[in-house]
Amino acid sequence: MTDFDDLLTWRESSTSGVAIAAAIEAADGAPSAARDVLATAERIVVTGAGSSYYLAQAAAAAARAAMHRPVFAAPLSELILRPDGVLVAAAGPGSAAREPVVIISRSGSTSEAVDVAERMRAAGHPTVAVTCRGDSPLARTADVALVSPEGDEAAIVMTRSFASMLALLLRLVATVAGDERLASDLGELPGRWAEATAAATVGRRLGETDWGRVVILGGGPAFGIAAEWGLKLTETSQVPTSAYEPLEFRHGPISLCEPGTLVVGLVGGAGAADEVAVVQEAARLGATTWLLVRDADEAGGTGGEVSRVGGGLHPVARLPLLVHPAHALALSLALTRGCDPDAPRHLGQVVILDRE
Repeated sequence: MTDFDDLLTWRESSTSGVAIAAAIEAADGAPSAARDVLATAERIVVTGAGSSYYLAQAAAAAARAAMHRPVFAAPLSELILRPDGVLVAAAGPGSAAREPVVIISRSGSTSEAVDVAERMRAAGHPTVAVTCRGDSPLARTADVALVSPEGDEAAIVMTRSFASMLALLLRLVATVAGDERLASDLGELPGRWAEATAAATVGRRLGETDWGRVVILGGGPAFGIAAEWGLKLTETSQVPTSAYEPLEFRHGPISLCEPGTLVVGLVGGAGAADEVAVVQEAARLGATTWLLVRDADEAGGTGGEVSRVGGGLHPVARLPLLVHPAHALALSLALTRGCDPDAPRHLGQVVILDRE
């Protein structure tokens, strides 16, 4: 059986702290054109596929709150197949300039990402690429490229690329919004990496149980992180996994709770008490629970596992720290279930669709 510490995916995830630090520095040196296009936009679309789409969801929610304007996430496929359901501005330089499209792709070679960049530029929409490869087709096609300099990786599933590109985007949003606290707290992330590592130790231990189902709860910008947790668990171990807004879980899906179900709550900041109460109810119904809170007093009296991640930080600034614990749980569970998380079935690192 493969040793956990020998996994390529784990080794790369474990360097996310370095990648986050480099990404924050890259954001501070980003081309002024990237800041200008976001600062002057009336409405912004953020897009990606797979993990990059969940990253887009987290970044869009954070940007809406910080910038106080419409910022929406959509899958790349919707901009190809149903663009009228995503875009508001009419085609043409005069109106489309108000609606830039931010395109996220680790490799910058995903066929849908390059296709969207070409289509959006042709329609007059400013395009911003967010990638880990500055020489990629997407970076060359977009009007401006933001590159995570240490985010690239050899593993099939995204690890440090996700955390670092998220940190890069959040720092840029904080700068454009003039949110000094968010910007400052993002700068503290490299020094708080030990908190992500400690939480990952809990995740690794929990992954030694072969759960029948895993549920991840996260609200606001954390919903995108919850969805990414779900994807990591699904693609590496094939365990049935769902992600929900915490209070939405109470409206039906809570019937999933029983022994053998693991419920993870990504909570912190506004609404934490209400969201923790849902996790506590899940525990009373028989589920095993794990809370990743910002501050210890947010956990209340829950009897499950509790990890403190990002204590005192802006609730959005802590989000990149929540990704590494997901990898620990997912990779450990994959090994428990007899799967090879470095070679997940049916998957490659870059998705190229033949639409001929």
